[in-house]
Amino acid sequence: MTSIFPLSGIIVILLYGPTHICGERQELGMSFTRHPQPLAAPLNDDVNFECSLNLGAERFAWHHRPLHSNKWTPLSHPTNSSSKTSRHVVNFDKESKAGDYRCIAFFGTSGLASDPAKLTLATIQKFSDKNDVFIQVMEGNTVPITCPVPYSEPEAIVQFYKNGMLIEDANLVNSKVMVIKNVRLADSGSYHCSANNYITQQIFTSNYKTILTVHANATFQAPYFIKQPQREYIVPRGKNITLECFAAGYPVPRIVWSRLGSFLPSKSVKSSTGLTIVHVQPFDRGEYDCVWSNDVQQIKSAIILTVVEPPRVIRQPKASTFSEGGVLDLSCNVTGEPKPSIEWLINGKSLVNDTNQKIEGSTLHISEVEKKHAGIVQCVANNKYGSHSGYNLLRVNPKQHVLGGTTESRLDYEAIKHKHTKGGGRRRNKEGKKKGAVVLVPPNQPNVTRLSDISVMVRWSVPENNGLPIQFFKVQYRELGPKMNGKQAKWMTANSEIPNHVRSFEVTDLQPDHTYRFRIAAVYSNNDNKLSPNSVRFHLNRDTGIESNKMPIPLLTNTEALGPHQVLLIWQNLDKSAKIDGFYIYHRASTTAGEYIKTTVEGKDAYNMTISHLQSETVYEFKIQSFSVDAASEFSQILRQKTGKSIRIEEHPVQQVIAENKLRPSENNKNVSIEIIIGGVFGGAVILIALAFVAGCLYKRAKYKQNQESQSEGKPITNGRVMNGGVADSKINITSNPLAGLDASEDIMQPKSGQQSSMEMTSFLNGQNNNGSNNGHNNGDAAGSDVNVTSHSEPPSLRQGPLPIEQRL
Repeated sequence: MTSIFPLSGIIVILLYGPTHICGERQELGMSFTRHPQPLAAPLNDDVNFECSLNLGAERFAWHHRPLHSNKWTPLSHPTNSSSKTSRHVVNFDKESKAGDYRCIAFFGTSGLASDPAKLTLATIQKFSDKNDVFIQVMEGNTVPITCPVPYSEPEAIVQFYKNGMLIEDANLVNSKVMVIKNVRLADSGSYHCSANNYITQQIFTSNYKTILTVHANATFQAPYFIKQPQREYIVPRGKNITLECFAAGYPVPRIVWSRLGSFLPSKSVKSSTGLTIVHVQPFDRGEYDCVWSNDVQQIKSAIILTVVEPPRVIRQPKASTFSEGGVLDLSCNVTGEPKPSIEWLINGKSLVNDTNQKIEGSTLHISEVEKKHAGIVQCVANNKYGSHSGYNLLRVNPKQHVLGGTTESRLDYEAIKHKHTKGGGRRRNKEGKKKGAVVLVPPNQPNVTRLSDISVMVRWSVPENNGLPIQFFKVQYRELGPKMNGKQAKWMTANSEIPNHVRSFEVTDLQPDHTYRFRIAAVYSNNDNKLSPNSVRFHLNRDTGIESNKMPIPLLTNTEALGPHQVLLIWQNLDKSAKIDGFYIYHRASTTAGEYIKTTVEGKDAYNMTISHLQSETVYEFKIQSFSVDAASEFSQILRQKTGKSIRIEEHPVQQVIAENKLRPSENNKNVSIEIIIGGVFGGAVILIALAFVAGCLYKRAKYKQNQESQSEGKPITNGRVMNGGVADSKINITSNPLAGLDASEDIMQPKSGQQSSMEMTSFLNGQNNNGSNNGHNNGDAAGSDVNVTSHSEPPSLRQGPLPIEQRL
């Protein structure tokens, strides 16, 4: 009887096909493009966690680890998932649901786990201050008014009041200290503060007040600390921090900062509010000394700066092959401050110490390897500032079975290959031939953010690749809802051609309380095209005024021209605790008053961006807003900046072509005598008439040539870019095969092995019909549709408003 080995021991064939080995590193070909993000929420709120991959997974699972526990528990609740994205909704009805959540993407039996995200109970405590604080200073000093902020998750928003009146433009340091520079007699008064948790909407007021009394300068006074300097600051890497050191006296003392055993950081700024260090790095840690002195004496204080770091796996476990029943030893190297704890996973399952396996620091030891250990092994580093993992492939060679004196170790490779075509093997076209050398890399699945009741921002990325360059993008969208006559709503295409360096676009004229999907069409240099995967379902909520109020307005602080085509923007996020996914930057030429061009900056810690593809010697205006998945903030103030002067290259005019036997008018004047002119008046008249006829013909010919050339000249489009390929604004329309409307399902469907949705680009540029090679790409709702892009002149009526993708122009 023939022995058949279980597939679990060799399922790694699925992952081995697309791998690439370089030294100890092995690329599995899949990775998370979005990990679940940490959230704070009040009780009885619904919390959404989401993860996304670069490749489609067969299924997803979610696990939960309660606070103060090391055990992960699978969640049985259904999740809203597509092939690349999974969303899990937590009904946060009890505190026991707080803790860490992670998603696991499965490829067959092999699983890859995301970094965990912590769900924290949003709360704020009451103030615990016990007594009034009295401050007496001479005029001209700098005075800090400190708010005894209570514990709050997320960090509370602080406001200050003088004599019961809100101070609108308070100068805050480190979010909880108000600084009054060059204090005057009129600044005397009673100050207090309030703390607001913007999630729970709770506001508490300090119990006691700070009484400030300002005196006119009278007598000499030695320097003294108004507020005792904080002994130590613990700052995450990459953050900004101000080391506070406040003293007063008369004459007003001067401050000198120094650093023990080293120079002050080059990016530090000294001011009356303290020493500000921008974008703190580990090498900035150490002791900082502040010395205040005047004509009387000096005082000194030492401040320790400690820099903490989220974990980082700097050497992941090796890709290895082990024999069933053998011994496994793997290790990984990690960094982080404080020192991270290490968790090991195989196929998304957390390993614990038992008789067969032992975890010692960053080393995993398994004394007897089993077939279930085949798949993806992960080393996960955790500390209170974040998580990071390294992963690789484990292969297990099954034991050989002896049958009738012969050794048999047959593996059913063909069954595995056909079963798992998605993860490995080469794709073929319908004729079974291998794809040619033309590579069309589509954009990634777009993300969508609400801007208003009728508009959203769609943003996307393009994987790094060596494929054909992209000429421009088009954004398409479709409303989801009840079917009309058994058919889904048509895909609509926004008119604008989006330059290839832009990665975001505002879609307008939508309907509130309706649900949509979005996708991106990329048009390549061979005039072929390819669609991105469809976005997840996006429901455009009607504005309640709550979400937008949560988003902090960025402070746009500075603009700087970096040349004729670039401007640097710098801004600040004043609310570090806010849930921010990134920032939208808007710019336009001040003289046009046209549509703003949008640029997306991902990440809440971003603080600068260089805007490119601008026109030289042009004044641009810029504004910025923060955004999250659900809302965008109000706009910042508008700043203007003029780009630099470009280096002009002198152009020589093209001389008019004239017959070789004809002289120019200036030359005729020099060589024709007056006697000949007088003697040939009649004949000259005849010649002039003939010349006029010839000149008219030459003019018409030159005009015709000029018109022909102008048709191939590039026309300037958004963001200062000039198209030189004859593709004009809004002249290429993406349309689909009318049969696409017959799709029965609105859900994303995965193609079978070897099947692809075809797309076709038809171009009439320069009178040529170019049908590029067609790389298939499955896009769910677009499966089986043909998309045509046609370049031609449009009547003005067809350039207004969104066009149905099925409509051929």
